[in-house]
Amino acid sequence: MHDHNNTLEWDINDNHIPKRLGTALGTGSPNTVSGVTTHDAFQEWADGHSRFVYRPDSEEARRHSSGWAMRNTNNHNVHILKKSCLGVLVCNKHCILDNGDTIHLRPAICDKARKKQQHKACPNHKCTGRLEVQPCRGHCGYPVTHFWRHTEFAVFFQAKGNHDHPRPEPKSSAEARRVGHSYKFSRGITRSLLLNNSIASSLQF
Repeated sequence: MHDHNNTLEWDINDNHIPKRLGTALGTGSPNTVSGVTTHDAFQEWADGHSRFVYRPDSEEARRHSSGWAMRNTNNHNVHILKKSCLGVLVCNKHCILDNGDTIHLRPAICDKARKKQQHKACPNHKCTGRLEVQPCRGHCGYPVTHFWRHTEFAVFFQAKGNHDHPRPEPKSSAEARRVGHSYKFSRGITRSLLLNNSIASSLQF
C-alpha cells in the first residue's frame, strides 16, 4: 500500500482519524492517534491500495478530482464520499492508431449518456469497429473505489483496488471534443437555416 506516512496509521472508516500532531479527531486527547505533520502532493492517477492526506485548501481534493472516470456511489457513512470507477471506452476491434495508441475514451458519468456512447462508430476512420465499455474489475472483481473524507485540517483519500484497464483520455480532452462536436453541430444547423432561407427567398414572387 502506498501511504502518506508509514508511521501514520489510519483507515478512512476509523471513528478517529488523524487531526493534528498528537491529537485524535473528536477526542482532544494527546497521542491517541498519530497526527498529520505533512501533506501529500495531489495524485491525479492514484492506483493500487493507497492513502494520501491532502491540504484542506487543495482545489483538486475539494473537487474530488481524478484522472480515472469515477462516479459517486451510495455509502452508509454520510461523512465519507465513495466513488467507483466506470472503466474506459475502447474499440471492440482493438484497432491501433497511426501513432501506435489505442482508443481509450472517457465514459460519461451519467448512465443515459454512457449508454448512448456505446456501439457508436470507432473514431478511427480506418476502423469499422464500435465503441464498448471495458469495465473496471480491479477490486476483487468489482470496480476500484475511492474514498474521500474532509476535516478542518486535511482531506483524507483512500483507494482500494488496482485498475485493470487503460487510462481514459484526460477530462479536458473529452470536454474539448464534446464542445467541438456541439460547435460543428450548431454551425451545421445555422448553415442549413441560411440555405433554406436562401431557397425560400428565391421562390418568392
